[in-house]
Amino acid sequence: MQITLEQFVAPIKEINELTLKSVEKIAAIQVRAIQENTDVSVNAIKSAAHVKDLDSFNAYLQTQIATAQDIADAAIKDAQKIVKLTEDYASKVQSTVENSAS
Repeated sequence: MQITLEQFVAPIKEINELTLKSVEKIAAIQVRAIQENTDVSVNAIKSAAHVKDLDSFNAYLQTQIATAQDIADAAIKDAQKIVKLTEDYASKVQSTVENSAS
């Protein structure tokens, strides 16, 4: 059985396309997270500027605690998305390699 160059290169091309799509999706998740965290940081600085007394300081701290929990929850969700993307990528690459071997 003779393999043409196109048959040899096809799975490599497919894996490269899968890799590119996976990297793009992961990068999009990371860019969104960076933007959200930047927005949260800017808002925290703006909120801190309004602290004038003990009551407003306490309210600021309570808000920051809730915000920190929201950030942690979002990070967990993002990590889960990335794990899922990585698993899907690995499965598709494995399938491509197995199909090209047969």
